[in-house]
Amino acid sequence: MPSRVGSWVGAMFTVVLMLLAGRVAAQDLMARAFDLERRGSYEEAARVYRGILSTRPGDLGALLGLERALTPINRLPAMLPEVQGALAQSPVSPPVFSIALRTYAAAGLFDSLPRLVDRWSRAAPGDETPYREWASAALQNRDRATARLAYRSGRERLGRPDALAAEMAQVAIAEQDWTLAAREWAHATEQLPGYRTSASTTLAQAPDVAHAAVLGVLDDEGRVEATRIAVELRVRWGDPLGGFAQLGRVMPSQVAQQIEVLQSFLEQARAGDTPPYRRAQALALEALGERWSIAAQRARFRLDAARAYGEVGDLVAARRLLALVAGDTASNRLVASDASAALVDLLIREGNLEEAARQLSSAERVAGVDEFLRLRRSVAMGFARAGMTDRATALMATDSTVEASAVLGWIRLFGGDLKGTVERWQEAGPFAGTRAEATYRTSVLAMLQRIEDDSLPILGRAFQLLARGDTLEAAGTFEAAAAAVPIDRGGAEMLERSGELYRAGGKPLEAERLLRAAIHPSAPGAAAAALLELGRLLVATGGTDAAVTVLERLVLEYPGSALVPQARRLLDEIRNAIPST
Repeated sequence: MPSRVGSWVGAMFTVVLMLLAGRVAAQDLMARAFDLERRGSYEEAARVYRGILSTRPGDLGALLGLERALTPINRLPAMLPEVQGALAQSPVSPPVFSIALRTYAAAGLFDSLPRLVDRWSRAAPGDETPYREWASAALQNRDRATARLAYRSGRERLGRPDALAAEMAQVAIAEQDWTLAAREWAHATEQLPGYRTSASTTLAQAPDVAHAAVLGVLDDEGRVEATRIAVELRVRWGDPLGGFAQLGRVMPSQVAQQIEVLQSFLEQARAGDTPPYRRAQALALEALGERWSIAAQRARFRLDAARAYGEVGDLVAARRLLALVAGDTASNRLVASDASAALVDLLIREGNLEEAARQLSSAERVAGVDEFLRLRRSVAMGFARAGMTDRATALMATDSTVEASAVLGWIRLFGGDLKGTVERWQEAGPFAGTRAEATYRTSVLAMLQRIEDDSLPILGRAFQLLARGDTLEAAGTFEAAAAAVPIDRGGAEMLERSGELYRAGGKPLEAERLLRAAIHPSAPGAAAAALLELGRLLVATGGTDAAVTVLERLVLEYPGSALVPQARRLLDEIRNAIPST
């Protein structure tokens, strides 16, 4: 007995050693095959993988390796024997079915795919993958009809009418069936919200004629995710306000999720720059401000919303939000300062100057010194433009900065005090305000210094009208002012300014008449400016030949003018635009 037991144990030990040796050998072969594959020796790698499969037909690693090795050299059908050997094993794993389906499709054996899928689905009940792989093989063969059949078969077999919805949507889009695509995407996103980006991106490609139908399908579905898709499409298709209105009907119950939804909408709305998009941005920003519990964030959103409302002309909403921020004691000083400043600027735009002046005291408490002085100068300029020069002067009484001198110069000018204007602007120098403001002030100063009169109320009225934005009325007043002074003592400059404003106001005949009147040898600066402006006018009205004559006259008669380079550039543009004969 002991000898028999010993013999049996020895035999078993030998078998175990042989199995271990076989496994080690197989691992070595796999490593060798993978190394050959990595180096691009696909045929040699395929031979090694086949060697493994000859003894281990169901080895998944070797099957995948063989597929990888044969695909780059377009010989995938050659692994049919190995695939059939793997399918003969029992049980067969789903990955083997997947490899088999791809191989059969590569070999053109499409008639065999339904049977293979049927066998696979029995082995993995409830799995959508067999039908997805079948449809994928059909689509690679550009056979959308079979792909639809595969998806429908999956739905019937699985007993779920909305199974494979995302895949059905993609087929519908390929066939330009936009309403079916919308319906399928609605089902797909309800199962997996992560599909929403793909749904919106693909449906957005629908032609204009299909927009209403797509939105109708999504609205009829009544599902949350379908509505979210409809919101995104409305924003993309030019109806951001409609999208925002619809968004309110599907807002999540949790505040954190509401903030996420609103921020996503805001990001989409920022893609547009038209008034509806700006208003949609304002609505989203205001809604975000209502939901933030952190005071600084709440104030920042409200401030941004107020600015957006102001940009679209809804000054009532803008003022309401700015007042909330300015009065929010929990908001930080910087935000409160920005809000107070924005409120004052907004009141000035509205023409509500008395209220703007009252708000200055609030702004003084929270704004920095420089910002407060800027606001006070802005209010003073508002009063000056409105003709209340005494109020404007009183506001500037304690300001001794060069910027204040520049503002006081404008106040004097609007009142017709030319001498006082020149004195103030000489005090201000050429660096007060922005570069554009300083440049404009210098050009006006050059005109004033040519006028002999210390006071000319009609000229002050013209500049006041221009500052208000009354372009055509200002043009007529400049023309009237030109009649009050000699042509060589500021009259030519006033005529040129009048002609320029008539052109900007869409009155080309009046503009040409006055610009030609401004071309006088006793006023070379005004003459050069008038010639350049007249050239631009003639180009705009189609008189290119006449424009060339006018611009050449500027270059020849006033060669030292700083406007000559602009005239030459315009001449080059005209000549390049005229076709050669």
